[in-house]
Amino acid sequence: MKIHDLLKRYYGYDSFRDNQETIINTISTGKDALVIMPTGGGKSVCYQIPALVFSGLTVVISPLIALMKDQVEALNQNGIAATFLNSSLTAGETRDRVHGISQGKYKLVYVAPEGLMTGAFLEASREVVIDFVAVDEAHCISQWGHDFRPSYRSIPTWISRLPKRPVVAAFTATATQAVKEDISTLLELYHPRSYVSGVDRENLIYRVVKPHSKFDYLSKWLKDIPKEHTGIIYCATRKSVEQVAGKLVKEGIAAGFYHGGLDPVTRNRVQDEFMLDQKRIIVATNAFGMGVDKPDVRFVIHYNMPKNMEAYYQEAGRAGRDGEESDCILMYDSSDIVKQKMLITQNSTDRERLTIQMTNLQTLIDYCNTNNCLRGEIQHYFGETIETIHCNSCSNCLDESEEIDCTESAQKILSCIYRMGQRFGINLVVEVLRGAKTQKVKTFKFDELSTYGLLKHESIPVVKELIMFLIAKGHILMSTDEFPVLKLSGSARDVLKGSEKIVMKQTRLDIKEKKTSKKRASTHAGHPELYDILVSQRAEIAQAKGVPLYVVFANAVLSDLASYLPTTKEEFLKIKGIGEKKYDTYGETFMSLIRDYVSEKKINPDEVLVEEIEVVSLDESPNKGLSHDEKYDLTLRYYQSGLSIEEIAAKWGYQATTIVGHLEKLEEKGHRIEWDDLVDETVEIEVLKAIDGVGLAALKPIKDALPDKISYTDIRTVIAKNKLK
Repeated sequence: MKIHDLLKRYYGYDSFRDNQETIINTISTGKDALVIMPTGGGKSVCYQIPALVFSGLTVVISPLIALMKDQVEALNQNGIAATFLNSSLTAGETRDRVHGISQGKYKLVYVAPEGLMTGAFLEASREVVIDFVAVDEAHCISQWGHDFRPSYRSIPTWISRLPKRPVVAAFTATATQAVKEDISTLLELYHPRSYVSGVDRENLIYRVVKPHSKFDYLSKWLKDIPKEHTGIIYCATRKSVEQVAGKLVKEGIAAGFYHGGLDPVTRNRVQDEFMLDQKRIIVATNAFGMGVDKPDVRFVIHYNMPKNMEAYYQEAGRAGRDGEESDCILMYDSSDIVKQKMLITQNSTDRERLTIQMTNLQTLIDYCNTNNCLRGEIQHYFGETIETIHCNSCSNCLDESEEIDCTESAQKILSCIYRMGQRFGINLVVEVLRGAKTQKVKTFKFDELSTYGLLKHESIPVVKELIMFLIAKGHILMSTDEFPVLKLSGSARDVLKGSEKIVMKQTRLDIKEKKTSKKRASTHAGHPELYDILVSQRAEIAQAKGVPLYVVFANAVLSDLASYLPTTKEEFLKIKGIGEKKYDTYGETFMSLIRDYVSEKKINPDEVLVEEIEVVSLDESPNKGLSHDEKYDLTLRYYQSGLSIEEIAAKWGYQATTIVGHLEKLEEKGHRIEWDDLVDETVEIEVLKAIDGVGLAALKPIKDALPDKISYTDIRTVIAKNKLK
């Protein structure tokens, strides 16, 4: 029967898609093949139809239990005899199916790679004629691949023990040039025909977002989309999966969760609920989705950054398989880097493999920090020629904010790295540039450098954003060690000399404004009712001018206006974030609203300003008779003056861990706490590893698992920074 007749008979289609027909003809005529086809491109048809053409058995090697089950059910429903062998079967079921293979009962058999060399299957495979072997997820054989599985290395050994060598074809959705070469070599493909379909999925909208509160962003986003939309939210750890899902349910969003720690019955139930639209949202680790063929997934959100570009592309590619427009959102936070490096280090015993994984992770970090078209970056990574650099359907191309010349700041950063000897990590470089008075800065005498404090007026997130951008541009090199250091590349010289300009989008430099959400600002404002009035006025102005809200005033500015109630130009200009131009443009409009509010509520603004601004001098001992809120406010002023946790504790006569608690309360009230200033990155990694091992039930087991140099204060600070509960 001709392949078009087989397609029509068993699948109900009149024509093939893209390269399918060519690939099927190649395999059916006895030639090996290497097929790179994106998720949703129709790979399965490319090995299922040749299986019908060949007279003997076809073996499909796959690590995906869910795919085996679904595809075998679909094949059987289509009238094609197929079965699978994997760890989900009982010994009796396995024995019956192996016997069926020996009797020639099936056209296709799906087998997990670790089952190939087992006695029963190996013996059965030598008793039947195997015409074709399809290796799915073939990237798993390569150490360069994102999901290396040693069991795949047994495939060529198994093939060599068959009475006759079958046709062999390798299939994967993602492969760089190095991975392609590995697949061909390690599988011992014989002069394979190579077919590479474009990796671009035009219906997918790629976005990288950097919200202050990931969960607040996620919750709002999910509430804004149509209720019937289905999607997957990926988290890095099982604990995060359960926490995020639990919080979504409390918010009234029906979400299930899935990870490898659940029992098989529960995993199958969750998967079935998702497939049947009984649960529209699944929060999961990367254990979910492989082989789950649901065409109408409208969004894939990465709550944590995955481990590399291949993993991201494959997981994001589970959205929009039906060709409809779908969202792929990657939520980026620098703490994700620490977590991924910790996971990579924990799971890598081979030094070369560790280096490869760290290099691959850095590629994804660069992706999160580039100004370039995100779609183009993905295409470039997989070796495709990019026809356009503006897709108009990713967050970078859709960002129409003003471009800002950051060359001078970039020069200061590069100069600082050079003067520090090019042997320290990003956190210490940021501390020096911002003029931090930490012990480490003093120990290395970095406070004596000419670059010390050159960016003291910028926030930690902004300086880090600039550094990560320079890394993405290739001007700074970050080592791939567990604790990476920054070095200058050859192209840094062009920036230092001024022959190359560094330009960034305004939105990337507005981290400070973005970090104060409207909800938090309103609760922290002295007069919430007035805050809402000012918010409405800002919205009217922004809409009339056609500009973002923050261009008028940031949330933090409105919060301060609603706390200090300025009614004169002098008072108005005291508010942080308001300059002469902003006053000239908006001052009278906003002060008019404040005056009306003050008059209506019969408030004396002079008393408010004295009460709010002229608090206890920082040089005085704190008043032990202060209320809790007054104590928190004074701790905030100590912190903002540059004192360390220990120095603030000494002022109060409290334990340092109590001050960490103060800072947590202040952050809950909407104040920005720069936790990166308060804990060293290497200490944070060690504490997170200990917590992963012993849990969070008590601090003592964590302390016992750590070196003596790491204090309880360090532990509490790490817990507060990462919002662990």
